Amino acid sequence: ALVTLAPSLVVALFSPFAALRRVWQGPPPELLTPPPDAVDPTHVLTALLLTATAALAATGFSGGRRSRAVPVVLPGAALTLLITPVALGRGWPVTALAGLAVFTISMLGLALTPPPPLVEPARSIRVARVLVFVIGLAAGGAGLCGSLATRDLTLFTLGGAVGVGTVAALFGTTQRARILGWLFGSLMAQLFALTLGLVVGLAAVWSAFGVLAVGAALQVFAATLPRLRRPEAYREAATVEWSGYGAALIALALAYDSPRHIAALLAAWGAVLGVAASRPGRRPMERNLLFWAVVACEISAWWILMRVADVALPEAYTLPFAALALLVGVLQLRHRPDLSSWVAYGPALVTAFLPTLAIVIATDSSMLRQVLLLLGAVAVLIFGSTSRQQAPVIVGATVTAIAAVHALFSLGPWLVLIPVGIVLLVLGASNERRRRAQERLQTALRGMR
Repeated sequence: ALVTLAPSLVVALFSPFAALRRVWQGPPPELLTPPPDAVDPTHVLTALLLTATAALAATGFSGGRRSRAVPVVLPGAALTLLITPVALGRGWPVTALAGLAVFTISMLGLALTPPPPLVEPARSIRVARVLVFVIGLAAGGAGLCGSLATRDLTLFTLGGAVGVGTVAALFGTTQRARILGWLFGSLMAQLFALTLGLVVGLAAVWSAFGVLAVGAALQVFAATLPRLRRPEAYREAATVEWSGYGAALIALALAYDSPRHIAALLAAWGAVLGVAASRPGRRPMERNLLFWAVVACEISAWWILMRVADVALPEAYTLPFAALALLVGVLQLRHRPDLSSWVAYGPALVTAFLPTLAIVIATDSSMLRQVLLLLGAVAVLIFGSTSRQQAPVIVGATVTAIAAVHALFSLGPWLVLIPVGIVLLVLGASNERRRRAQERLQTALRGMR
């Protein structure tokens, strides 16, 4: 009986691949009418009888357990549904829709039914589940290839695939089924967003934002779904999260030749990573990495925009990084009060002052830059003194001294007498007073964080 069904089965599984030669150009003529040797209505009756026999056997011997009955019934049902359009003389698009229906039934049938326990001797059930999986993949591939003949059917196929993956991810009975559902659903959602943009006439760089939106939705799911917050669901949550990272990489690849779009994508992805960092139960090291990833995304986006706009001011590139590094340091201090001020504020202060200080010393910079550098250093020094933070005090004092001396020398040779006079006054002070002042300064610095 199975041998007589072979011609119809071969046509149903392999003829849709002809659509790959004419993507979105309409169905090839050979898909519209099945070959005469494959058309035979009795094949449908044969498949129905085989399916009914398997269903009766599964119902009678399963003991009321659907995990035993479903894998036995599904192969026959899938085979019947797959060959029916061909055996009745129907061509595209019915054959493509039949393949998609078989894929949906097979995959959801496996995902929504639990496999037999490992301790149970049910090898035939496990073999049947593998057979259902293979039939579903083959039918899904045929249906997907057939759907590429037209734009509308391609969108319908990808949208349906997203639904199948979502149902398996949310309601799968095993973690493996849910993980496969997340992976399949996320990939199909990215393809759907990309295809939708192409159908409406958008360039690939604009479709990249749709792909990035899929990645953002995955990150939100990983952070908000109650089930993914449980410790035992760590692998599943990691799958969802890394699927989102993959979507971001695909989006950046789509916009590789447009710096403006890359900057916008990086800025948006930085905000998404901020949401990912807030997921409960995340380890401190992971949260720190995500914080710095947010900083890297936002700074890279800013630098690209400044480069595109031909901004030559160095502070336009350094100060935003310093501001974000300072924000990260403040957040770290909130979670770890014992953290040193050098770790919290050091990177931000060095990034903010060092490039500008080098420009002031090495070049004939404007007076405005020198004055702003001096005022900023004094402000940091005051902040460090009032908050008893060692790093702002030392960095602010050092930059203030260097900037002040450079400003005095740059304003004219006669002003050199001012620092000389100050030095003479200091040297003329009493040794005891200098010693007490030094001791107070060292004590104050040691007491700072």
